[in-house]
Parts: sequence; C-alpha cells; structure tokens
Amino acid sequence: MSADRTLRVCQLSESQFQSMADDWQACLARSDAHPLFMGWPWLYSWWQRWSQVLGLQLLLLGVYDRSGELVGIGPFYRRDQVTPTGLRVRRVHLIGNAWHVAPTVRTEYCSLITANERSDDVYQALLEALHTLPWDEWVLCDALESELQRLEQNDGELGPEIYRVNRVRDEGVRIETSGSFDDWLVGLGSNTRLKVFNRRKYLESRGDLKLTSSPTGDSAQFLSRLNAFHKARWGKPAFDHEALLFHQHMIERLEKFGGRVHLSELYFENECVSVLYDVTVAGQRINLQAGYQEDLDPRVALGSLHLGYAIEDAFGDQETAYYDLLAGGGKNHDYKKHYRGQIVVFQTVQLVRNPFLSSVYRKQHKMPATLRRFVNRWLKL
Repeated sequence: MSADRTLRVCQLSESQFQSMADDWQACLARSDAHPLFMGWPWLYSWWQRWSQVLGLQLLLLGVYDRSGELVGIGPFYRRDQVTPTGLRVRRVHLIGNAWHVAPTVRTEYCSLITANERSDDVYQALLEALHTLPWDEWVLCDALESELQRLEQNDGELGPEIYRVNRVRDEGVRIETSGSFDDWLVGLGSNTRLKVFNRRKYLESRGDLKLTSSPTGDSAQFLSRLNAFHKARWGKPAFDHEALLFHQHMIERLEKFGGRVHLSELYFENECVSVLYDVTVAGQRINLQAGYQEDLDPRVALGSLHLGYAIEDAFGDQETAYYDLLAGGGKNHDYKKHYRGQIVVFQTVQLVRNPFLSSVYRKQHKMPATLRRFVNRWLKL
C-alpha cells in the first residue's frame, strides 16, 4: 500500500535539527510517543553530545502535510560496523541509543513520532522513506510491544523480506498516581511499606531529617554529588563527562518547554545522605537516577525511603498520572516489582533486510544461547 501522497517526507540536516525545537515539540504533543525520551530536549542533547564522538550519520526524517506542518518524525541515524571478517554492516538506529557502539545515557520508550490525526498514513510514509535509504539492519532499542506490533503490520514497506532478531528483553515499573497515596501504601507488602514510608519516624527520632530541593541552576553540583554516591556504592560514577554535559543541557532545554526537574536532596543532621533526580513531563514523573549513603543506619534503606517521598509527591500532584521507575533492577534484587505498579516490557530487536545477514541470523537461531552470544561478540553482530 502506498502512503498518502499529500504528505511530503524530507531528510533534515543537522542545522534543521538544531532549529526545529518548537515544531518538534508541537508534533510530539499530538502523538502517543513518549513526552520525555522522544522529545527534542532529550534527543537533540543526546545527538549534540555523542554524534561526533561516535561518528554517526544523521538520517533525520520529517513528514509534512500539504500546509507545511510537521506531522511526523523519524529520528534515525546510521553507523557502519565492520566485523573481524571484513564485512561492513550498515546499521540504522534511533537517536538516543548506541547499541553495540558505546555506552551513552539510556533512552527508553523508543518509537517513531506520528501526529494522532494522521498517524497511520504518517507512519507508512516514514517507513517508505526509510526503505529508500541504504542500510542492512535497523536496531530498535527499548521499544514497547505496541511499537513492534505496529512495525510488523507495516514491515512490508521496508522491503519484501525483513527478518526480526530478538536481542534483549527488560522490564520496568510504572505506578499510577491518580488515586490515594495511603491506598497505595496499604497495598504494599509490609517490608516494602517499612522501607518506603514507616522508617521515616524511626529516622526522625534519631535526629533532624529534612527533605530539600536543589535549584536547577545548581545541577552541576547536584549531579557531582550523585556521582560521588554512585562511586562509593558501585565503584564508578553514574554519569561520565559526556553524560554530565548531556543532563545539564537537557535540563535547561526541558524547562523551556514546560518540563519540571526535581533535584531532591535528603539531609540527616545537616549532612546530605541521599539525592534523587526526577523529571515531570506531560503528566508523567520519571525517575532518572538516585544515589545515597549506604552506611548511615543498617535499619534504613535510604534509597527506598527517598523514593517514597518522591512517589508521595507525585500522588499529591493532580497533574501527575504516573511515576515511572523505568527499566533496570537494584544492586541486590529487583526492588521495583514490590512497588505495586504496572510492569512495562521493553524489547530490543534487529530488523534485518540484508539477505546474507538474514541467513546468518537464521542459522544462529538454532545454536545454543551461549554459543550464539559468543559468535555475536566475535563477529560484532
């Protein structure tokens, strides 16, 4: 099926990417794409920090209607990978992740951006345009199943034989906050409720416990403190130099478009013992990172306690519908699953259209998982 010919798809330059913030955010607001991770403040800040360092080629697609209004965005880039055998693999990615390239900040809920009033036509137009570009694989990271189902319904636009390789499955937790915080607490297990709420009174009985908020103008100092907590706990900082710059730029840009940044600090006896970094965008509060002192008191899980304050604040904000803990577990166990939230499944897949690579992956599918991982690491596939 051909896309609506009243739509015009353009490949946009880096200078256009830089200057299209208002149009991008207006299109995003009329779509179902994630308001933070698919937003211009996040994706442009990511591109600014890592595109040159990693040698990425921008393949940004914009879809315009007859009046010239932006109604769809395909935030693609390409990077060629050369395997040890000399095979060149042309990989297309979505801006925000550099899968098997280098560590960057993690971008979740990845998708194309299509204005709801013409969503199907715009989606089809983006895939048709992507089909005309030179690539062997499209790597789609941390996407919802709904996005993958949509792709399956339209993958004929990418070529006659697309082979899907499932690579990584991860889970996150999202807490609905439109109800009562007290009701949410009651539904928790007794041990979880103790950690996120009941230990407040115990800690208050031992000394002065105070929750404060750091101004976003001091984000560099806040993130440095977060890094120090992480280094003590994990042996490495949460954010390297590039990631620190990313977050500082993203915070500044996000606030210009109405996003709220929460740089929360918990003090005990006038000493900062925990920090928590959240943002709120379009009714969703998202927990990006946290760090805390591990040895304050063996009876207190400071990270959980601080998170309890943030979740309570989200419940108290009538404009906030969800508190999103995102993907990833804790150091010792997956604590998020105890928080009585919705499980969100993220998947990373490769959509392969190169016939030779498709045959390689099909043969790998029959291998034991350990052997398959070894071969992929060796071949850089």
